[in-house]
Amino acid sequence: MKTKLHIIAYIVALPWNLTVAWPAILLIRLFWGDHLRWETPPAPGAGGPVLVCELRKGSWPARTWYKKWGGTTLGHGIFYNWGLIRAGHWSSLQKHEHVHVEQFEAAMLSALLTSVWVSIVVAALGHGLAALVLWLLLWWSGGLLGPVGGWIAAWLRGEDPYRGSAHEESAYSQAGER
Repeated sequence: MKTKLHIIAYIVALPWNLTVAWPAILLIRLFWGDHLRWETPPAPGAGGPVLVCELRKGSWPARTWYKKWGGTTLGHGIFYNWGLIRAGHWSSLQKHEHVHVEQFEAAMLSALLTSVWVSIVVAALGHGLAALVLWLLLWWSGGLLGPVGGWIAAWLRGEDPYRGSAHEESAYSQAGER
């Protein structure tokens, strides 16, 4: 992706990144993490930098609820379990999580476009403040609704809500993990 397009992707994702992704990664780093950095896929056009940290070995999440997980994408932020990332080597786990970053960007763009149209209609009805609030809330919701919709759809199909979601199946497929 070209630099100018990275900037657009970051602007489109700004509400979620400022309120969820980056604060969460910074808190995870503060309490349980190491190696805070910006991580960029090595392939040209594969996406821009994402704020990343890794869990520390022996940290509470790494030895309890997160011990069977590899990584989690929270928008333009990712955290990995300890010991899975090697400097200078781009792993299938990193490919997988960066597919989720692309999915997040698409969800945020869809949410922004939807929020603009809803806000225009509400503003045209004479409710300027409500239009502004709806615009921001609907735009922000893109980071949440992208994966949640996939989980619910998988559950309704009778599949595992997480592993069966199109969101997760696509990431596994694109990273060559299945």
